Amino acid sequence: MRESKGWKKSGMVALAAVLLGTTLQMLAPVVHADPPTSPSTQSATSLYMSNWTDSMNIWMASKLSQNDTGTFGPRIGEMRISNDFNTNQIKDYSGFFRDESHSVKYDQIHNFNSEAYYDDGGILRTKYLDYNGSSMPVTVTKDYAMVPNQNFTVATYTFTNAGGSAVNYNLLEQIHVNNKTIGGANSTNSASYDSTRNALIVNMSNSGQYYVALGAFQTATGYQAGDDTVSNTSSSTVAPWYTFDNNGTLKNNASVTATDISVAFQNSITIPANGSVTLSFVATVRDTLAHAQSSIDTARAQTASYWFTQTQNSYATWLSGGKSVSFADDGINKTYKRSLIAIKNSINPVSGAMPAATNPIAYGYKVWARDSAVTAMILDQAGFTADAEKYWYWLKDRQQSDGSFKTTFNLWDSSYVSFVEPEHDSIGIYLIGAYLHYKITGSSTFLTNIWTSYKKSADFIYNAIGTDPYGFGPADASIWEETVEYNIFTQSLYATGLDSAQYMARAKTLPALADNYNGVASQIRTNINKSDSWSPKGMWNGTSFNRAVSTSGTANTLVDASSMAALVYGTIDSASSRASSHVSTVLSHLQHDTYGIARYDSDNFYYTSPYSPAGNEAQSDEPSWPQMTSYHALYSIYNGDLTTALAELKWMVSRMGVGYMAPGEAVSRITLKPLPSTMVEPVTAAWFVVTALAYGGQADLRVIPPQENVGAYKAITVTTTVSNDLSQYSNVPYYLDNNASVSGSGDTDIQRVYISNDASNLYVRIKNKSGSLSAYNTAPRFAMMVYAEDYKHGAAASLGTGMYGGTLDHSAQYMVGRWSDSSTYAMFKVSGGTWTFDHFITSVIAPQWSTSSGDIEMVIPLSELSSTGAVATGDYSNLNVVLVRQNPSTSAWSEDDVQALHDRKMTTGEAWFYGNVQ
Repeated sequence: MRESKGWKKSGMVALAAVLLGTTLQMLAPVVHADPPTSPSTQSATSLYMSNWTDSMNIWMASKLSQNDTGTFGPRIGEMRISNDFNTNQIKDYSGFFRDESHSVKYDQIHNFNSEAYYDDGGILRTKYLDYNGSSMPVTVTKDYAMVPNQNFTVATYTFTNAGGSAVNYNLLEQIHVNNKTIGGANSTNSASYDSTRNALIVNMSNSGQYYVALGAFQTATGYQAGDDTVSNTSSSTVAPWYTFDNNGTLKNNASVTATDISVAFQNSITIPANGSVTLSFVATVRDTLAHAQSSIDTARAQTASYWFTQTQNSYATWLSGGKSVSFADDGINKTYKRSLIAIKNSINPVSGAMPAATNPIAYGYKVWARDSAVTAMILDQAGFTADAEKYWYWLKDRQQSDGSFKTTFNLWDSSYVSFVEPEHDSIGIYLIGAYLHYKITGSSTFLTNIWTSYKKSADFIYNAIGTDPYGFGPADASIWEETVEYNIFTQSLYATGLDSAQYMARAKTLPALADNYNGVASQIRTNINKSDSWSPKGMWNGTSFNRAVSTSGTANTLVDASSMAALVYGTIDSASSRASSHVSTVLSHLQHDTYGIARYDSDNFYYTSPYSPAGNEAQSDEPSWPQMTSYHALYSIYNGDLTTALAELKWMVSRMGVGYMAPGEAVSRITLKPLPSTMVEPVTAAWFVVTALAYGGQADLRVIPPQENVGAYKAITVTTTVSNDLSQYSNVPYYLDNNASVSGSGDTDIQRVYISNDASNLYVRIKNKSGSLSAYNTAPRFAMMVYAEDYKHGAAASLGTGMYGGTLDHSAQYMVGRWSDSSTYAMFKVSGGTWTFDHFITSVIAPQWSTSSGDIEMVIPLSELSSTGAVATGDYSNLNVVLVRQNPSTSAWSEDDVQALHDRKMTTGEAWFYGNVQ
């Protein structure tokens, strides 16, 4: 969600095992206690609160941003109930103070600075700081527990006197309700004091609204049901604030009928020297009087501290249901927990949707399909699959008839909100995220429920590819919501989205559909990797990936950090030379503040742009976007550079808000603080969460496809010294294996396969996981095999199993291979329902391997894989590249790993399929 120029807003294995894809395998680093990294001193100015079932509040500071001119102070600014989420039932729920000992009033509360954050137990901690720039002799904090699965919010003030003399203090606790029909018919409501419940209850049913109640846990000095339009302090129905401001009292008016109502309690207290006093209240919005009374009764049947403990226990239970992290730096641990808690509180508990930011001043209550889908994806990675699943169903129901999604929706009723269109990156994220949810949960019910919608989104990309003159998926405004073009951010999500769709189609037993999705995913990935000097242009400029190809076919060479998403999701292998070169280019242009990374060159959003959410918040161009730092940290983790990743995690912690609250979109590289106008952004919090998890090997967003289209024209000279041959593959595309070996042996675990052809031969290089192999005729013995479909698609018999009974990815008619205890190169065909030796291949060198690097080279005469003895340019074959292992204990042979490729015979001058480049 972003904007810049006028817009806002980012062995063989069975099929069942194949569907699980791959996960990052990494042991959690050993940790030793370190001093915790501290966050910045910038507080969030707005935070959502949720009871997890049917109610949401929003806490707000006096100023939501530097441009905010509102007259409110620290308060709960919104209380909403699912019966009518669109209506905020209050104008504010606030506290006002008087220091009677020093004759100082603190009741113009918009003059307060404050800070707020969630602690590890889900308690919203707030503190009143200076008043008009001056400190107070009494420290005031107000903590909120919006109790999960209950219908009320408990608030506790703590007044602390650090002085040597007692202080007489006075509190006004007030709710000013929001009558949505003021000025119209049926606009008169009523309020009354319920002495048995020590509660003030506002009945707004006459205006088609609900019951707002404010109760006190202690005896009040005074109470007032008042007409907020009445300022005459002699009137019995005067608004509470006026008499409190006048002399610190209330009228004790027990009932009022008015169009604009405020209700309040007043407590006079004495705070002893070097001591504290607490006062607690409960607030609720319910649909009926009986329900409001019941909520107050339930709350007041226990102490306020009881409900705080209940809230903490509920959050502890929720957190324990997901994954945890344990860093030596407790600042990272706290940020992880509190990011999840902030996300949990931002989720609409009924629909599962999430707002763009917890501060509504800039982006209102919009839900960005893209950003919320990423947040749900990361909730899945963190183990909170129930929250994520609710979201995936919500997004499914927002789908357009063609399989695409609109950009933004209303958090409260899920209705469409017009904004920048199209932003098709949400399609790819939907495909990836829903697949990863299925992969994690294994839920066939979820797959069944979502399949029709899921296929529609996959088909949106699949059907559009043939109509595009440049071989990309549909152009869009993408993550930064600027020019509609073929953005690499969206295109990479299309490719990996269709890779994900391959798995889902296979799970639905639709292998032909999976192959179709493979074809389009491979085409888009190829065009991303193709040189921008070709016509039509690709996106690779020789040093890095361009931001986009324009709709007129020109290259947009802007250096854009969002392009690193292609590495994060696995469209481009993070270990490839292109990934390394690209990241170096991004950092050389956009890295500031040590580990901060800006969006793109000369980005003036949050600076001089007239569309900045709150004017010049950043005080310079190119502010850092923590989401981009997370991209780079994940790249570092994927490449085993935990030192850099840990430093980046600590940097992100140091740029968090007070109490380790996640930033909004950006961090100033001048003040080194987050920019409050879009803080807290759930998706930024989510990116920190997944980075912390990935650091310990607990998360991986990459999707390696079950099959890829391949094809490159290059002759390879294979010798008996493999190490001397390997430089020839420097630009030959390689393809990652999507499965670990069945046995767990790294020797026969395929890491990647390189493939090319010339006019006569197919060249296959297999790189294994362990980086070593047994010598000739030495245990553990192994074999290298390629099973192939007839390139001419003849009628010869085929088998879907390998020689030793392992399941092939696609049925094959031919097999060529060599065993490590044999010097011969054998050719097999299917006969009588079994693999039968046909002849030895002597026209080319037998497959060779390196014991020290784990590389295998195979030269396969194309004529051996053709029923006609010839293979023409453009002929295709489904290949299964297999490593076979002999069990050293039993001497039994078995297919240990297989990699599926769909090869096209290429000729000189043709653009290659990609693949990655070493």
